[in-house]
Amino acid sequence: MSFFSIKKESDVVLVFDIGSGSVGGALVLTSKTHTPTILYTFRSEIPFVQEVTGVRLLSLMLRSLSQVTHALVHEGFGLTGLHYRHAGKMEVVVSLGAPWVVSRTSFLSLRNKVPSEITSHIFSELLKHSNEETRPKEKDIPKDAVQIDRRLIKSVLNGYVTSSPFGKNASEAEFAAFQSFSIPKVTEKISATIMEHIRPRSLHFHAFSLLAFLTIGKLLPVVEDFIIVDASGEQTELSLIRKGALAETATFPLGKHHLIRELKLHTEVPHAGAPALLALHAENKGDGQLFKRSKEGLDSGKLAWRKEFISSLSFISDEVFLPKSIFLCVDADVVSIFKDAILAADWNRFSLTQSNLQLVTVTDELIGPLIRYSSPEGHDCFLGLISASLPQLFKD
Repeated sequence: MSFFSIKKESDVVLVFDIGSGSVGGALVLTSKTHTPTILYTFRSEIPFVQEVTGVRLLSLMLRSLSQVTHALVHEGFGLTGLHYRHAGKMEVVVSLGAPWVVSRTSFLSLRNKVPSEITSHIFSELLKHSNEETRPKEKDIPKDAVQIDRRLIKSVLNGYVTSSPFGKNASEAEFAAFQSFSIPKVTEKISATIMEHIRPRSLHFHAFSLLAFLTIGKLLPVVEDFIIVDASGEQTELSLIRKGALAETATFPLGKHHLIRELKLHTEVPHAGAPALLALHAENKGDGQLFKRSKEGLDSGKLAWRKEFISSLSFISDEVFLPKSIFLCVDADVVSIFKDAILAADWNRFSLTQSNLQLVTVTDELIGPLIRYSSPEGHDCFLGLISASLPQLFKD
């Protein structure tokens, strides 16, 4: 189920990636018959602050978003041959990661004595009933939240998986429906910031967890059970996929920025010096007291992160067995650090061992079959991951 479709044979879509550590933007050429092509990218880091609050993070994020939108319109349009008059015909897709979005997946079922036609109305009524039962118990979704995603991500009729259930007869039907929510204060300010620079035809919000699930699921259709880990900013977001459906998501307030705080605590080096220290550890090069203290800081950060990681996995999985495939979405300078943290965890409690764990870093090479770049410069893995999901979002 999707909210909009490509109106022409090809279109340029503005894509935004809004997380807790940075904001990215891209101009993406989409087509019904060709792989999406990224024409231009720009990313702005959300300024690091030692003590972050929700209000402060929102303000800093909007500042970065304004910089990105300005770059897309004033530099990106010129470099790609677009004119400002084209803006009114463009779609805008905004991907929201934690903490700007929360989500849930509802598992619905229908049993009839005799086969009957399965319709979108029946699905909507089942979901409505499930929401009414769930809402009084829901603690993570604010009362004033607005829905940004409502998508049927899996359907099974009479025991067989189908991508197009409506209009078919069945006596048994099972559905997995993904919904995500944000608060008006966030979505309205994001929309207003973008529209200060451009007036698109329409603007649509989606959860990053959904877009990452769609891309990885299409890339590796035979892998039905896996975990996606996004630890690229202030927070870490986990997505648990079981039997081809995005089953659960969870977040905890430790990510890349937590490592930077630990570095500063142990070395007294300002946060601006963190990239240099991270690079040394990524290459395992360095000696002396500063390198030793920074290693202590990173070890402390990894330990705290790993505890929260395992706790969150236990929370979102009500089964003893966890998927053995983990897809890691992080910035290149901290890949080795988070890999070490994950591999050092006690996987026996989930009936896994380090040796049978398949830990995969999401890179341009991995998603290469689903996305193209018009230039060898400006590659951005997160924007690539999101842009690769556009054909599925646009599909009727």
